Amino acid sequence: MSKSIRPLIRPPQLKQGDVVGVVAPAGPVDKDQLETGLEVIRAMGFEPRLGRHIYARSRFMAGCDKDRAQDLMDMFRDPDVQAIFCARGGYGANRILPHLKPGTIRANAKVVVGSSDITLLLHFLVQNCGLIAFHGPMVAGSFGRAEMKQSQRQFKALLTGSAKGRVFQAPRAKVFSQGVAQGKLTGGCLTLLCRSLGTPYEINTRNRILLIEDVNEPLYRVDGMLWQLKNAGMFKGVRGIIFGEMVNCRSQRQGEGTLADILTDLFPNPGFPILTHCPIGHGKEVWTLPLETSATLDSKAKTLELKHCGVKR
Repeated sequence: MSKSIRPLIRPPQLKQGDVVGVVAPAGPVDKDQLETGLEVIRAMGFEPRLGRHIYARSRFMAGCDKDRAQDLMDMFRDPDVQAIFCARGGYGANRILPHLKPGTIRANAKVVVGSSDITLLLHFLVQNCGLIAFHGPMVAGSFGRAEMKQSQRQFKALLTGSAKGRVFQAPRAKVFSQGVAQGKLTGGCLTLLCRSLGTPYEINTRNRILLIEDVNEPLYRVDGMLWQLKNAGMFKGVRGIIFGEMVNCRSQRQGEGTLADILTDLFPNPGFPILTHCPIGHGKEVWTLPLETSATLDSKAKTLELKHCGVKR
């Protein structure tokens, strides 16, 4: 597993009028959803610039691997572009990682935001490039599908370095295990966390607050993936866990139980705080979270507070 380059670089904060690149490192993009999301980005005061292959399609991906990687690298190299927002997830980010240039990325540190399949790209940026990356809403896949007014405010506040973006509250969350924990944030989409195991892009979970979310997975598959992480030792040394809403991750037959049943088997005596049903990854609201940034999780209060916004002010 690749070790993070130290110290981690905080990308420069965004300002009104900044140009932001929009790329599709994974699945093909719906034009209508992208247009809706672009209007949201403009309303925040940013000027989106589309990658050359944003509307390309090759089977279940947004164009061939080299073109998707090229769009991303072009945005890093372009001095006019201050941030890179991913259009959507889907599948395919894992295939572009060998084509990326860590040295170039580190020399041109910028805000990068994405989630879902983009999880592996975010961890590549953290662990192979030494750049803080942001797990958060995507232009078409999030802002293009739901109104997300709260998420829009928090997204902008965090990326522009406002202290308002550092405190997250989840009143609808459910407490599985009470406690207060401090640690750096890591994690993302459950499917992709499992896909990283045994590869150079495997995540480091020790002394971390682990984010876990997914969408449209039968409950037995969620159970299987969580046990895969446990058997791989990924829960050893974890400081706390935040589960997303696990949208449409349901039992297929009566009697198959709930997520709480799975967690009871996984963590009979957790010893650390666990919060479920939080707005991360997929859903009508999505937090923007800087990976590898120190945070405090208070599961009883249903809060997460960041030490800083993840950007350089």
